[in-house]
Amino acid sequence: MRLKEILFAHVETWRPYTACYVGLVGLAGAALADPGAPPVRLLCAWAVPTVGWLAGLYGGDYFDRNLDATAKPHRPIPSGRMRPGTALGMLIGLTAAGGIIGLAVNWRTLGLVLVALLLGIAYSSFFKGRGLAGNAVRGLISAFACLFGAMTVADLPAAAALPLAAAFWLHDTGSNLVGALRDVDGDREGGYATLPVRHGLTVGVRVATGTILVAYLCAVAQFAVSSVTVAALVVFAAAAAAAVSALAPLWTREVTRLRAYRAHTVLVLERVLLAGAFVTLGCGLAVGVPITLVALGCAWGSQRILRARHELGSASESTVDAEAVLAFVDQQLAELTARGTGMRALNGWARLIEVRLSEPDLVIVLCTADNAVRRLCTDESEPELPRLTITTTGAVFAAIFLDGTSNPRRAYLTRALRMDAPARDMMLLNQLFNEFRGPRGRAVAVPREPLRTGRLPERVVVSDTTLRDGEQMPGVAFRPDQKLELASRLAALGIPMIEAGFPVVSEEESAAIRAIVDAELDTVIQVIARPADADVDAALHSGAHSVAVFIGTSESHLRHKLRIDLDELKRRVDRAVRRVKAAGRQAVFAAEDATRTDPDVLTAVYEAAADAGADALGLADTAGIAQPWTMRELVERVGESCPLPLAVHCHNDLGLATANSLAGLLGGASGVQCSVLGIGERAGNAPLEQVVMALEAAMGHSTGLDLPLLEPLARHVAGLIGDRVPAYAPVVGAHAFVHESGLHVDGISRDPSTYEPYPPELVGRQRRIVLGKHSGRSAVTAVAAERGLAVDAADIDAVLAELKRGAVGTDRVAELLARARPVA
Repeated sequence: MRLKEILFAHVETWRPYTACYVGLVGLAGAALADPGAPPVRLLCAWAVPTVGWLAGLYGGDYFDRNLDATAKPHRPIPSGRMRPGTALGMLIGLTAAGGIIGLAVNWRTLGLVLVALLLGIAYSSFFKGRGLAGNAVRGLISAFACLFGAMTVADLPAAAALPLAAAFWLHDTGSNLVGALRDVDGDREGGYATLPVRHGLTVGVRVATGTILVAYLCAVAQFAVSSVTVAALVVFAAAAAAAVSALAPLWTREVTRLRAYRAHTVLVLERVLLAGAFVTLGCGLAVGVPITLVALGCAWGSQRILRARHELGSASESTVDAEAVLAFVDQQLAELTARGTGMRALNGWARLIEVRLSEPDLVIVLCTADNAVRRLCTDESEPELPRLTITTTGAVFAAIFLDGTSNPRRAYLTRALRMDAPARDMMLLNQLFNEFRGPRGRAVAVPREPLRTGRLPERVVVSDTTLRDGEQMPGVAFRPDQKLELASRLAALGIPMIEAGFPVVSEEESAAIRAIVDAELDTVIQVIARPADADVDAALHSGAHSVAVFIGTSESHLRHKLRIDLDELKRRVDRAVRRVKAAGRQAVFAAEDATRTDPDVLTAVYEAAADAGADALGLADTAGIAQPWTMRELVERVGESCPLPLAVHCHNDLGLATANSLAGLLGGASGVQCSVLGIGERAGNAPLEQVVMALEAAMGHSTGLDLPLLEPLARHVAGLIGDRVPAYAPVVGAHAFVHESGLHVDGISRDPSTYEPYPPELVGRQRRIVLGKHSGRSAVTAVAAERGLAVDAADIDAVLAELKRGAVGTDRVAELLARARPVA
């Protein structure tokens, strides 16, 4: 049984319905170049492209395994049903076999084989998700198969064969694009930026049709320079008719993934006919037609057996109506306007929001300005405003807004919904989503099904609490002018949300927050409030855009500090969140001591906050006792049914704040709260600069922040608290890019990445080499070069001797270097 599964996994990888085609393309190139070529050479013209094609499919399974395994389990490529080593071994073995045969036939084809191999690898590892470029690269492989076939019977392909190669290139570019129409959901979820994902299904149909049309014009040009036969024309006409039958439904009816799938299945057969027409043209009726029919039968049969069971499944025609979507949007906009206060938190936010749906293929443009949102008509001129783009399907839209069976968080984390927007705009878009959903959308329970975790969301919202939690550091109190200056620096860095303070503390605190709000910085200003009327009133009076209602949720807090039960806790949270929302502000509920709270209790309180209208949730490791694996496990568990974006706030009592913050993000959180230098109560919080650079350098995630501003910001904050940035501090410390050890200096002189996790220029710093007792010859040479001095072996030995004697020799070292010769 195991052997059968292994063999079937290989057959799935081969995809016979495509492999039959590429061999015909090679055979067509050879037959047209020399119709009287020996059968052995014609066999090679068929075999090598086929072997190369199979090698490319194994390469796709190896290089694109992670994306296809998670985003496209329906694809015939196993991606998880075959071991990576097996796929890589088959790629290498088949490539070598094809190269050897090609070398025996015509040594000049070796270059063609290598380029085709590189194109296949480049497609799977890079170009596949790069719009039309990916389709074009994939199509080039077929063109190379045609040229290889021509070179099996001639030293170099004749110029007369170029129209045919161009025809196959353009045709496969277009047919591959039709396949991308079918895969738009999986591509979107897997992070591919294909043309249908970026521009919609309708644009994809237009480009694919135009490309295939030009391909047929090139094919006609090939007929014009060849001796035409009736049999070849009949097969060619059949191919053209099949192409029309495949593409016509995409023009005459609404484009859906199912229709795109059906069109692609026809194109798979149609291109076999297209290649067969030219095999028939070169080899004649007696050879060309039987070979074409065999290939056509193999493609048809294997497609039915292998492809339909993977890709069709329970697919059905889309039932989401475009008119229903537009009617819902217009109704919600009218209700939002009637509420009056619903958009107060979006004051000053002027954007164009382009919502792109597939199935139905629909584009909706919303305009936010003057504290209101309206839908632009199709013939209405658009104002000059920053544009945000949201892409999803009609089914996902309906599940979130019409049926209430899903939520924006789930759709975003599964990449069923994509947002091309900065972090600050994403927070406000989330608030707008929640206003659109209304109580009906929030009240419907979403099935508690696990979300895929272990990868970062597309955009992490990094918020800062230096002005609030940071100021709670013992002995620290910022003046109002210092608060405003620090908020301005954080906004300049690009921080999308600043937690500015706790307004109920004092009138001075509230006035300082009001000054920050009035400065109209390009960031969301948030304050905190306990679920008590006085706190909420003070928070609203401060003018802050966002209010984070916080309260302890652990048994310790409920029993000993608050002395209330779970029902009372939920009642307080409900009342506070509703008051914040009634005032038109963004409402966040943050669970204090969440990491010591029973997950079921935490989930119940989060659901109460969501039902009350909260826009986002916070999870605090207040005592700093979490560990990365427990933090990730908790976020995953409560996140299964969590309907709202979730942010983590970690304390550093055990030195794990940064690690816990990253673990929370990998567990399904989309926001993280930090403070500059990690200042805060007790041992402080997750240091902003460390979390940001861990995301950027270690995890490859662009935060969108102005990284060179991190170090001057840290020095500024250190000055405010009457301290200095520790020289050994990561990212911002004076020693972060200073090297003394001889081994290290020798390594970075050859390749800086040997001892540096990222280039210092990324954060506006410079590498420095200093001399000390651990220095070696490379360090002395490097320091001398910095001073424009040329040192010989004797100079280096003298300097090293002084260095090894310790600090007392420092002046002597400087003196010896000063005597060195200037570089000519």
